[in-house]
Amino acid sequence: MIEIYAHEFQRISETLISKIQSGDVKADSGYYHAVIPVLELLQQVCPEQTEFTAWRAEYHHLDGNLRRAGEQFKLTLELAPAQPLEDHEIRLMRQFCPILLTTPLECFPLKDVAAVHHPTLPLIGYHLFWEDDYDFPDDYEPCDHEEIWVAYDPRTESITNVLTFFHSTVIESQAAVQEAQENGGRPLVRIEWGKHGSLLKGWEKLMIPLKEITGMEWMQETFELVKRGGRVPDHPLKRHWPKGFEGSFEDYTDFSVPVDPLTFFDQKPLFFKSLWVNAILFTEGLLYNFHPKMEWPERFQGI
Repeated sequence: MIEIYAHEFQRISETLISKIQSGDVKADSGYYHAVIPVLELLQQVCPEQTEFTAWRAEYHHLDGNLRRAGEQFKLTLELAPAQPLEDHEIRLMRQFCPILLTTPLECFPLKDVAAVHHPTLPLIGYHLFWEDDYDFPDDYEPCDHEEIWVAYDPRTESITNVLTFFHSTVIESQAAVQEAQENGGRPLVRIEWGKHGSLLKGWEKLMIPLKEITGMEWMQETFELVKRGGRVPDHPLKRHWPKGFEGSFEDYTDFSVPVDPLTFFDQKPLFFKSLWVNAILFTEGLLYNFHPKMEWPERFQGI
């Protein structure tokens, strides 16, 4: 019988994946509720595999069940404790800290910044928490969580890659590496108005993975949307926000106002070293809820 059950479960999984990819099944509460019991079972039979605990926490978090998420994030860090940072790692986390370039009309300030060093790779994640996202006043998350990763050569202490999580995809740019090298080792990251997508040098021609459009095409489409008030223009929480983007497309892509995250680290040095970034941010980083995102670019690149 077990062979029959295994075969049928494989068919169930393949059908569910197909329906999610087609959009027939939304990746929302229904999906989370289907997956969480499976992860709970795998936690019991594979207690040494921390990812099942971390993923269960993430699905609870995505579903808005913060107590259950907190319990599982805490357990994640008990199974795989955060590692102590060495002095040179903190130095490099500051040395490679990106400079953010916002538009003069940006309506949301940066609230917090956290940096997490990968436990085994020369890779640093910079996590930005903006006051909100212009398109999502209704997500019950009092911030907009964005990510930038910097890879470096530990021998030469020079940047080898710059990547960002751009609207559910990962973009990277060697032009951004060259730009960082010309800027004392600090990447320059352009920040999309109101939505805070993190753009890299050469963004105009960069292809957005899975979207099949260039960065310029993406920005033109988004510009037209936010000029009309964005995704939910009449939401009551937007009543004190701009009615829409009030300038031209040239204004929308005028990344001329620098914001330096180092000033945040000077006041609140949120430096960590862990594989499980969401767990660290949830339990030791922030005092408010945020949207959990993938910890490292390899999670996207492994698709």
